[in-house]
Amino acid sequence: MGVTMQQLRKFLQSRGEAIQAVYRRRLSASGNRQWSIGEADLGRVLEAMKAFAQGDPRPVKDWASVWTQAALSAGGSIGELFSALGLVEAACRNVILRESDRKRTLALLLSQLADLMAEVRQTIAAEGVKHARQTVGIVAAEQKSAGVVESAADRSRPAPGETIGDRNRAAAGEVGGEDRTWAALASLVEEEEAVICLADLHGRPFYFNRSARRAFGLEEKQPAGAVRLSQFYTEASWAELRDVAVPAVNQSGRWKGRSHVRHLGDDEVIEYETLLRLVKSPGQERTSCLAIVHRPVSDQERLEEALAEVEARKHAILETSLDPIITINAAGQITEFNRAAEQVFGYPRQEVIGRTPSELLFPPADSPSQQNRIERYLQSGEGSQLGRRMEVTARRANGELFPAEMTMTLSQEHGEPVLTFFVRDISQRKQAEEEQARYAAELERSNKELEQFAYIASHDLQEPLRKIRTFGDRLQMKCDQQLDEVGRECLARMQDAAQRMQRLIDGLLTLSRVTTQGQEFVRVNLEEVVQEVVRDLEAQIEKVQGRVEVGHLPTIYADPLQMRQLFQNLLGNALKFHRPDEPPLVRVSGRYLRDRTQRSASAAETEEFCRIVVEDNGIGFEEKYLDRIFNMFQRLHPRDVYEGTGVGLAICRKIVQRHGGSITAQSTPGKGSTFICLLPVFHRTKKEKEKEIP
Repeated sequence: MGVTMQQLRKFLQSRGEAIQAVYRRRLSASGNRQWSIGEADLGRVLEAMKAFAQGDPRPVKDWASVWTQAALSAGGSIGELFSALGLVEAACRNVILRESDRKRTLALLLSQLADLMAEVRQTIAAEGVKHARQTVGIVAAEQKSAGVVESAADRSRPAPGETIGDRNRAAAGEVGGEDRTWAALASLVEEEEAVICLADLHGRPFYFNRSARRAFGLEEKQPAGAVRLSQFYTEASWAELRDVAVPAVNQSGRWKGRSHVRHLGDDEVIEYETLLRLVKSPGQERTSCLAIVHRPVSDQERLEEALAEVEARKHAILETSLDPIITINAAGQITEFNRAAEQVFGYPRQEVIGRTPSELLFPPADSPSQQNRIERYLQSGEGSQLGRRMEVTARRANGELFPAEMTMTLSQEHGEPVLTFFVRDISQRKQAEEEQARYAAELERSNKELEQFAYIASHDLQEPLRKIRTFGDRLQMKCDQQLDEVGRECLARMQDAAQRMQRLIDGLLTLSRVTTQGQEFVRVNLEEVVQEVVRDLEAQIEKVQGRVEVGHLPTIYADPLQMRQLFQNLLGNALKFHRPDEPPLVRVSGRYLRDRTQRSASAAETEEFCRIVVEDNGIGFEEKYLDRIFNMFQRLHPRDVYEGTGVGLAICRKIVQRHGGSITAQSTPGKGSTFICLLPVFHRTKKEKEKEIP
């Protein structure tokens, strides 16, 4: 006997009381039939089954022999004994399905139980044959003394066209030792409710009992050899019988599984439990035929199998989950504690089962409130926190406290409420959030310091620069005639440098004011803003003989002065960087990224963006310089060709970023450039953002 039968023995040893309790309920429900195994005898039966699982079949055979002989002598039938034995098997199966929590163990126990019960049934059948022989011997002796026994020469073989069933029924009325025995067995098989088919070793059927003919749709007189077995099964079932069952029978002598049988008349398909077994002639080792036995699958069996599959699936989910899953029963005690929970909390499963969560999983300060909440939810079947994520403080086995995110769900098992915790350790996430918050605060402080420094430096540079320009102007007015050519050139360069310095300082001031002196966002019609900018640039437009076309632009919430600065810089660059041989043409257009129906039906206001495009036919640039053009003081052209400070596009990017948008460009040298801005249509206030934080 292998290790797997040891598992069955241990199960019977530890679950004996549970099996007896289930058997009592089933026995009471069945009406305590005459030949049922009594409660007093069930203990002996279980002990015999444990001995069989241990490797000793004698107690099972001894008990089955005594029980069968006693029942048959008192007028019982083999069918009644099989039915009584079925109650014991059903009780064992029920406890196995209910209490085995691993799929592999469940399958092994059910298979071993089936083997054990098959051995018991075989013993009962053998005892039935023995009893029949004894009965026939007594009757034969009585009839012989009365002179009514026919000689063997008077008995003939089946006539042509006579079926085995006919011959068996006729033989049942004969009197004689072996003939009477086999007649009784044939009658038993013929009247058996199970579907029984006998086939030769090549798979050709030669006998169907009455149940088989009904199940397969065969006529009473139809010869068994006129049909093929493959006709009675679905394609998938026949493939399994051919490719799986037959090799298993050839190797071990038997196979058990499921088949889908097709009725030849109405093509109805029914699922059966199927047993294939090699049959040997009495007193011979040589196999004589193949027996195929089908028993209908009951609704109860299907339900039990479905429940077993659900339990196995639940167990697989529990054990493969990366997060702790904890189940609490109606008494508030932990009944499930998966592998992830063991790893996170540091407790072994056996130490936690049967304890309350407040004892182990929460800090003492929070335990009373958590336990009260659990009990309240279990009693009322509802709660405000059910199905919602919440942050709690949990405790590990070593006493360490850690932040966790927890969701609770309430369900029913066996009519009782069950509370399930889904827990996630968020220690690392909290640490990362704190580091990110510190970094953001440090970055914000640094940016403010830089902006303040830029503003102060620019402001403080104004006074000395103003004196340089003032004294330069006085020197030119009073001493211009006294200076030679070299002196006048130096003076001109000094004044030109002072002017460039003034423009740079003005640019720095403008850039720093984007964030330090920005206004509140209000409703701004961008089309009106662009029209005002075009009017301000009329002189420059006329000078270069250019044209600006303004299309329909959306209305958004923004800083109106900064929107004006944005378009003034973009339009000014488009007019400035034009080709010498072609007047500049600038087109400004915009649209919402979603149309009106989409905006009202789906997207939230804070998610809506608009796309602004400023397109020109100027000199363009190579796109490899795309990142460079938005940096401070970066120029792609010499100062003597195109004037400027290199601050304009940096200011544009700063403005767009302050509004929560982005800016980019597409360009081809000699064909023009297209600047694209994505800007939010709406903006939340600080108070609105705080309200959304859970």
